[in-house]
Amino acid sequence: MVIRQSFLSLLKEQAIDKITVADICRLAEINRATFYRHYDNPYGILYELELALLSQAEPPQADHSPGEAIALAVQGLAGKQEEWKPLLSSGADPSLFTKLYLFLEERLFQPGGGDPEESARRFLLHGLSGLLLDWMSGGFREPAEQMTALAVQYFQDLTEAG
Repeated sequence: MVIRQSFLSLLKEQAIDKITVADICRLAEINRATFYRHYDNPYGILYELELALLSQAEPPQADHSPGEAIALAVQGLAGKQEEWKPLLSSGADPSLFTKLYLFLEERLFQPGGGDPEESARRFLLHGLSGLLLDWMSGGFREPAEQMTALAVQYFQDLTEAG
C-alpha cells in the first residue's frame, strides 16, 4: 500500500519514465529488496493499479441490458476518476485501451448470447473503448450521465443498423 501511494504521489509530479525505484523507495521509506518483492519496476505498479480500478467498477451481470451495462460501466469509471487521473496523465500504458476493451466486452456481451456478428461486436467495442478512454484521458470533463447517453446512443444506433 505504501509503495502504491508513494508511486501515485510521484506520478502526480512527474512522468512515469522519470520515476525510479530509488525515488519510490525513498518516499515510501522502504529498501529496494522490499520493493522488488512486490514489483519488477514502476510500470508494474501502474498496471496493477489500472486492473484494480477496472475490477472495482460494477461487476458484469447477465440480467442487465446493454444500455444498463454501459451506464454502470461509465459510472464505475467516473466513480474512481481521482484515482484514474494520475494514471492517465502519464499516458504510459499503451495496453490500457485493450484493458478497457476487455472490461467493456465482459459487461456488454454474454458468451453464447445473441450478440452481433464478430466484426460488428469488435467495431462496437473499439468505438466505445476509444470514446471512454478519450473521455477519461481528457479529465472526465463531461458528466458521466452525458457520456452514458452518448455511448448508449452510439451502441443502439450501431446495433440497430446491423
